[in-house]
Amino acid sequence: MTNTLRLAAAAAVAALLAACGGGGSDPPATPAGPATVPDSATASVAAYTRFAGQLIADVNGSQTAVPLWLNAAAAPVSESAGPTAVD
Repeated sequence: MTNTLRLAAAAAVAALLAACGGGGSDPPATPAGPATVPDSATASVAAYTRFAGQLIADVNGSQTAVPLWLNAAAAPVSESAGPTAVD
């Protein structure tokens, strides 16, 4: 009798644990498309430096921001302009 009672209790516990499978929550939202470098940022060295400075300054949004795809964007160069400091 005790073995039958133990077996029934074990079966009840197993059924309860199997019923707690979770689910019912919505999947996490996926971010919109990847961000790309705007054409205006590659127009000149100064524009590219401002764009890069804004990315560096946005420390709070960097943890939740969408990754930036460079999409074959090359930094503009100038043979006559001097170095520009990034603040």
